[in-house]
Amino acid sequence: MSENTLDDIKLETRKLILEILNIEDVEPEEISTEISLLSGENIITIDSIDVLEVVVAIQKKFEVSIRDANHARLIVNTVDSIAEFVQTQHQEPAHS
Repeated sequence: MSENTLDDIKLETRKLILEILNIEDVEPEEISTEISLLSGENIITIDSIDVLEVVVAIQKKFEVSIRDANHARLIVNTVDSIAEFVQTQHQEPAHS
C-alpha cells in the first residue's frame, strides 16, 4: 500500500466511503477532496456515526491506526485529510 500516490489514496478513500455508507447514486469523482464531509457542503455528508464507520474502514483498508476520537474527526474531515494521514502513516518507520 505504501507505493500508492496521494491521488490513488484519495480515489480509494472516496470509493471506500461510498461502499461503507451504501451510497449508490454518487460517483467517487463527484466527492470533493477539499470540502468537509461533515459540513453539508460536499455532495455527501457524513454524521458522527458515519465517522466511526469510515474510521474503522480506513484502518482496515490502509492498515493504519486512529486511536483518538477527537483526532478521528479531524482526519475524516475531508478526503484530502484522510489521504494525507494515510500517506504520513505509511512513511513513518514501523514501531516495534
